[in-house]
Amino acid sequence: MTWRPDDRGSSSVTIAIIFPAIATLFLALAQAVMVSVARDVAQAAAEEGLRVARAHRGSHATGRAAAGGFARREPVLLNPAVSVSGATTITVRVTGHAPTVLPGMRIAVSRTARGARERFTTPQQP
Repeated sequence: MTWRPDDRGSSSVTIAIIFPAIATLFLALAQAVMVSVARDVAQAAAEEGLRVARAHRGSHATGRAAAGGFARREPVLLNPAVSVSGATTITVRVTGHAPTVLPGMRIAVSRTARGARERFTTPQQP
């Protein structure tokens, strides 16, 4: 390979053009992972709250406390809030925000779990 005087500095220009694109792709991937993990945590917290709230002696308050405690133990779901509703079908909704790599952005995360309240029945005798 021979050196040509008109090629001088072309690698610097190429790096200056390609590096921001690669850095943007890397940050987008990191952001997608953080949003995905925050959604998983919100779903797991909602399911935990549902498990507690729909139990035989469970209540909306105990379900809310269980879901909130679960969500707050995981640092990837920011500002978690829990709502529990329903009488025969319990609905637990967990909302919050995912961490972001760019300041000033807020990506909302919300997940819901539903299930029937557990109850004991006796078999009907003929």
